[in-house]
Amino acid sequence: MKLFYKVEDKELLKVRNEIFKEAGIPSLLKNGFELSPFKTSWHGQYDKSSRGYAYDFCRLSKENYLEQISVTILQGEKWIQIHLNIYELSPSLNSLSLLKDFDGLEFGTPDKISTKMRLRSDEYKGPPLFYMLFLADHKLGKFYTKKGYENEVAKLSKLIQSDMQNINGFVEKWHKMFVPKKTDWEGNLL
Repeated sequence: MKLFYKVEDKELLKVRNEIFKEAGIPSLLKNGFELSPFKTSWHGQYDKSSRGYAYDFCRLSKENYLEQISVTILQGEKWIQIHLNIYELSPSLNSLSLLKDFDGLEFGTPDKISTKMRLRSDEYKGPPLFYMLFLADHKLGKFYTKKGYENEVAKLSKLIQSDMQNINGFVEKWHKMFVPKKTDWEGNLL
């Protein structure tokens, strides 16, 4: 007889991916984000090398900034990692479709001074122990029973939906921490 309810890593990966597809993507689309137009962008495909799923979204802000959201969901962990980064494109553009012929790989490479912000992690100030213990995170918490597992799945789904519906609040937090870097359409710093 098992004492604790156990869920296999493959099932945890599948559930977190479904949570993001059902709760996160529709909310991002309602907020003006769309699947990234770059040739090398990930749109939810399973990647054997990282053993997980990746999504890339973009939108143009009123200030003509390129706002990017990257999502990674990896096997062997309980997180849905969501990163936000914002760039000032030069020359400016009026449609994301103009970027479809570019690979955009430079946007994803870490540079000397990173401006990538992980939602619900990087924006907190103060001792990390406080927010690690008391503030919500984009991960499945601990569970010991099937009911506890179902509660954690529901809680994560609700948080993802809420955060993606309120993504503009995270964009504002990003702007308080960073200044958009000026790049060309391929992501090369100018």
